[in-house]
Amino acid sequence: MAAPDRARHRLYVAVRRDHRWVAVLEGDRLVEFHRESEGEDVRAGDVYLGRIIRVDKGLGAAFVDIGRQPAAFLPLGELLAPAVEGAKAIVQIEREARGAKGPRATARPTLVGARLVLMPGRRAVSLSERITDKAERARLSALVKSIAEDGEGLTVRTSAAGASENQLRDEAAALRTMWRDLLDLQHKQQPPTILQRQPSIDLRLVRDLGASFDVVVYDHRGAAEASMAWCRTTMHDSVPPIKFQGSTEWRPTPAEILEQAEGGVQPRITLPSGGSILIEPTEALTVIDVNTESAGAHAAHGSERVHLRTNLGAAEEIARQIRLRNIGGIIVVDFIDLKDVAGRRQVVDRLRAQTASDSAPVWVGAMSRLGLVELTRKRRGPTLMDMLTQPCSACEGTGRIMRDERWVRTTDAT
Repeated sequence: MAAPDRARHRLYVAVRRDHRWVAVLEGDRLVEFHRESEGEDVRAGDVYLGRIIRVDKGLGAAFVDIGRQPAAFLPLGELLAPAVEGAKAIVQIEREARGAKGPRATARPTLVGARLVLMPGRRAVSLSERITDKAERARLSALVKSIAEDGEGLTVRTSAAGASENQLRDEAAALRTMWRDLLDLQHKQQPPTILQRQPSIDLRLVRDLGASFDVVVYDHRGAAEASMAWCRTTMHDSVPPIKFQGSTEWRPTPAEILEQAEGGVQPRITLPSGGSILIEPTEALTVIDVNTESAGAHAAHGSERVHLRTNLGAAEEIARQIRLRNIGGIIVVDFIDLKDVAGRRQVVDRLRAQTASDSAPVWVGAMSRLGLVELTRKRRGPTLMDMLTQPCSACEGTGRIMRDERWVRTTDAT
């Protein structure tokens, strides 16, 4: 009898002809789900040689033709030289197009490695806030300052914790070579053209979270082999186990994974600990409401203990849901009111701990007296709602229909 699969943190990749599905599971629970085209979609991190086609000083921005529509929005403050229509510009996509908004770009590209981020022209050294050990922060700070060359900045990623000097020096040298190659390419190419394309979503997740994966599973043998080759070149000694396995052998099955993903577009989620949360996205922010409607009979009496228990359970599920749904920007959570200051702090601490494993940076503020907590999460790609649904043509995306108001019918004159 085969030994049970004890991997608890897995990355599943289903490869299709024109796209791939990617699922991150903790235990059997889905925490991230992505769909990415194999075509020419503009990705955050892509570097283009573009041409400035319009300068709007009122908006404080230039519009750059990158060979895709609409043109990229480039704030004038990002440019190192005056913006001139018709001029070439190396730009990097910071935020992909969404709705009517085109992609946002920067003229100060950054190059991401497994442990370091190179920032040409920045002259700054910084460390990931997720490296919390003071001695390790001091060691890495001194080490990277000695590695950084004039006219460049370096950011130390969370995965650099415990890395040796040689490992960091080698990666910094590789990133510098990549940057020089990009500069050389701009003289050989005519805009608009892409200079560097970001790796596929599965490879980005392996690069960013590789140390936390017990296994990475592909349902396509060629893709698994290509992933192993890329990881050996890019990540060297920190490559997680990568294997090919037919999707019929996956546990949970693809159908069960998709069922969990489809649950991530529902507005209301019932909490195992009692109560529920309601997630409502708006144009400006996302609002999450926590309530005790099913938290048990004691909730009706306003039990502080029941409210605390419900809030703690909600904090865990909210962290999972914003990651699964890929919600970015400002998020405001309306927790159940707590009189006890220590209880409020406990809920916020739980929320911070649960969002620490998110692949996107998350900031969590304090809880107000009204039970409100503000979060911000970096936008990365389309939301789960965008991936799995489309606006209804009948109601134009409002999700509501008009009532049959019979009183508006006209009657014949008497």
